[in-house]
Amino acid sequence: MRSPLRYPGGKSRAVKTITALIPAEVTQLVSPFFGGGSVELACADRGIEVVGYDLFRPLVAFWKMLLADPKTLAERVQAYYPLTKAQFYQLQKQHRDEETAMQGILFFVLNRASFSGTTMSGGCSAASVSERFTQSAIDRLRHCKITNLTVEWGDFKESIQRHPDVFLYLDPPYMIKSTLYGDRGSTHRGFDHLGLYEQLRHRQGWILSYNNCPQVLELYQEYKIIFPDWKYGMSQDKTSKEVLIINV
Repeated sequence: MRSPLRYPGGKSRAVKTITALIPAEVTQLVSPFFGGGSVELACADRGIEVVGYDLFRPLVAFWKMLLADPKTLAERVQAYYPLTKAQFYQLQKQHRDEETAMQGILFFVLNRASFSGTTMSGGCSAASVSERFTQSAIDRLRHCKITNLTVEWGDFKESIQRHPDVFLYLDPPYMIKSTLYGDRGSTHRGFDHLGLYEQLRHRQGWILSYNNCPQVLELYQEYKIIFPDWKYGMSQDKTSKEVLIINV
């Protein structure tokens, strides 16, 4: 199934390319940077048991509620439809103060209605509200049936170490200055890129999505690197400047 979220750097156009690289014998997969989950949902549809982790608690709360009770989630989201621009910014202010379940509900509302970000980082326009936070998007939530997937809160070091023998798909923050993710970019600030490399160099069985930059190419020069051609961005109007680094 397609991810219900709009996500910066989302891999909806890259799903076929990435899943084709996963060995046929893989039955379990761990995703330490779950985000919008496009690749992970495709793997779950293939019958692979997927465990996802993410550091952004509202996003994790959304996925947990969607997996547990999509009808109730849709009903709670419905209360905010249609959404005005003023309501968007009010919800953005109160979002972080809500209890966990409510954070998950508001995450979806703000995610669908925002541009240039996911929730706390995004802005709002009349077009983003009317074209993206739609009744059809809410209806798709209501009818979601997802199997073979669990999502938990956790950082990449803990999640990788917790599953020493499981295949990994990793889509970490890129080596760029960005505030598109989390709470005003909180999940990108100070990301330990070298620490991720140190975790991966000691294990076999992973695919890593990264931005194509000299630092990444030098750090992972001993691995197979693919330069894919797909569209990306919130409006799918840019050509990929990404690489896939493979150790299978």
